[in-house]
Amino acid sequence: MLQAIAPASMSSSVSAVKSVTPWMDRPLMPLSEAAPYTVLSAQELYPRICVRDPYFALKDVTVLPGEVVARVPVQMDPDAQAMPIGLGEAGRHLAILGSCASALVAPKDGQHFYLASAARGQWLAPQAQERTTDLLWALAQAEYTGKRTCTARTLLSASDGTPLFRLEVDYNVLSAAAFTRLFGQAKLEMRAAPRPADNVQRTPEEWAKLRQNPYSKPLELTDWKHEDGTLRSSLVVTPELCKGHFAMHPVMPVAVVAGGMTRMATTLGRSLEQSDTARFVAKDVKLSADSLAYSGQTVVFGAQRTKVRGADHTFACFASVGERVVAQLDVTFTRVD
Repeated sequence: MLQAIAPASMSSSVSAVKSVTPWMDRPLMPLSEAAPYTVLSAQELYPRICVRDPYFALKDVTVLPGEVVARVPVQMDPDAQAMPIGLGEAGRHLAILGSCASALVAPKDGQHFYLASAARGQWLAPQAQERTTDLLWALAQAEYTGKRTCTARTLLSASDGTPLFRLEVDYNVLSAAAFTRLFGQAKLEMRAAPRPADNVQRTPEEWAKLRQNPYSKPLELTDWKHEDGTLRSSLVVTPELCKGHFAMHPVMPVAVVAGGMTRMATTLGRSLEQSDTARFVAKDVKLSADSLAYSGQTVVFGAQRTKVRGADHTFACFASVGERVVAQLDVTFTRVD
């Protein structure tokens, strides 16, 4: 088990590429120059992976020989998943760490957008567990599979090192210029809105809402319908739901979409099992993400149970905007209580 590591200096005399984001005001050394056991600061990572807090919540992202390791907080209640962390949130943290690992081996240093296009995972702890209050461990290795594609192999473990979740994530890697060309229609100048005046009076609840992390609570899905074996619901994407993903281009993170789909699966499972308190443990998951949902668009989530074998329930889930498929998820859950 890796022990606590003091941050190492990131100073270097090597040439560096200056980021075009507003998150950084000085050149940084190429991440490939980072020595083992270097702790990478948020300021080192944000400009390169193009996501930031609150979507980015990893702690102590540390370079090891051939991989990166980090501590992982659990921010959301797993609800119907009898697991220390829900699948969607686990995927969120691991995909971000995978992009950090990818930045370490990028052929060119600088700013890149890592868009998750597919993922394959296995939950490794079949027993029922409660939500953990400890920081989990995660590690990731990455390699480029093409000029603009890479794959990260990640592992999430409990605080004592027990393996929990293995996830392999494929990314499409875009330069800032390519991202702007492809997703320019999603641009939203959120900084143009004036900040609230200092003398505005607010209740403690109103201040708490302003500080709220959208990734700490489930999506507020509406229009639930169960027809012909398929459970559906919908959600209007707002900039608030996309905080930190991406700068001035608020789009719903694939991991959050995946979290919505797994919730559809467990909700449908409870309905078919005729138990509002039934809980499930994940087994296998396979995700494909074909596009992104922009702020202002309505996403329809759906799930259908495709197979039942004993306590195992397999679901085919989808998320779409109109006729456009955003993502699809095949997941198997085992009912444990």
